[in-house]
Amino acid sequence: MTNLIFAYTLPEKYAIEIPIEKVVSDEKIDIEYVRSMVVLCDEFKPIVVIKHPSEDIYAVLDGHHRFAAARLKGSSKIKAAIVDDYIGLGFELTKIGAFQPTPEFTRYVRLPLKRFIQFMEEFLKNPEQYRK
Repeated sequence: MTNLIFAYTLPEKYAIEIPIEKVVSDEKIDIEYVRSMVVLCDEFKPIVVIKHPSEDIYAVLDGHHRFAAARLKGSSKIKAAIVDDYIGLGFELTKIGAFQPTPEFTRYVRLPLKRFIQFMEEFLKNPEQYRK
């Protein structure tokens, strides 16, 4: 387990495989985006989860769409960086989706912003390809 900052900034470094059936997540996801992920991605960046303080279950902090896509693919395990939760409050808030954006926010803000950033990265690498 690691702290929240390390889990978010370096999830690949701190991730381990955990059984997918031990992970809980709220359902505020954009299912169309999840379906596209299943088709386009073979492997997903590790998710960030918070461990229940006394039970062997985890709640998704970051990666709700990746978790849903892995579950839809039928995966039995998922890579996750696990955050410590000693009192249980973080787990309960996470389980009910207190930190998860709405599907509309994801569809109309997060995804367009992500596409814009990808476009700008491509443009900065090779601006000549966009001159006409």
